[in-house]
Amino acid sequence: MILDRKHFDINNKCAIEKLIIKPPLILDSVFQDEACFTYLKEGELSVTSPTDNLSIQTEESVLLRCGNYFVNAIQKLPAKTCEVFAVHLYPDILKELYKHEFPNFIKDDAIKSYIRKIEKQSVIAHFIQSLDFYFENPHLVTDDLLKLKIKELILLLLQTDNAENIITLFSHLFNPRQAGLFEVVEAHLYSSISIVDLARLTGRSLSTFKRDFETQFSNTPANFIKEKKLEKALELLQSTELSVSEICYEVGFQDTSHFTKTFKQKYNQLPSKYRKK
Repeated sequence: MILDRKHFDINNKCAIEKLIIKPPLILDSVFQDEACFTYLKEGELSVTSPTDNLSIQTEESVLLRCGNYFVNAIQKLPAKTCEVFAVHLYPDILKELYKHEFPNFIKDDAIKSYIRKIEKQSVIAHFIQSLDFYFENPHLVTDDLLKLKIKELILLLLQTDNAENIITLFSHLFNPRQAGLFEVVEAHLYSSISIVDLARLTGRSLSTFKRDFETQFSNTPANFIKEKKLEKALELLQSTELSVSEICYEVGFQDTSHFTKTFKQKYNQLPSKYRKK
């Protein structure tokens, strides 16, 4: 549940916002024409992109390029909330800010990562404190001030230990690359993510995702994923000392009895007997 949301807009678009979230809550976020800097002041988040899964702790942040995401606010203690700050980075505003100073700031790039995590940085924490001041005094805020705050954030990021990675990420934040079917499925093969969510991460409806996948791979997504999970389980039975239940969860099954039954259907014997053999 979102308990509170405050935001400042530029040209009728949300530029900077602050959210208080009561976990558990999963937000289905689509940044189609923007990138987003997200800072977690308090709480814990997990962020799922077409190619990544990241856990974000208190005072850590992430840069998200254009794409589809699931942001999960995790509940550790019943009374805890998540406090999140987001700075939305629009191409037109960045081009305006850097058109004379940083001409190569926005360009095409072949790098595939959708997310870049930024560890705790004191300069970023102080920047967030300054945003808090303006949320408490909204009458002081103007479009020019918001643009200056966005530029300040970028300059601070470029001075952190992650500067090289930040420059690389910014160079392709706005390259509208659509993650391929296999790329998304491969990234989440051994997670518990549903077929519906996989479709969303590729920017497709469920029916379109299934149709495109079957056309490309001559197999259904569900069967393809099941086969890959069983192959991985077979490998782990051969090469590790993990228990059958540990392997079950390692490869993304949620129930050991279902895993055992599915394994036997595929390999004509129980996982425990396969290991002994």
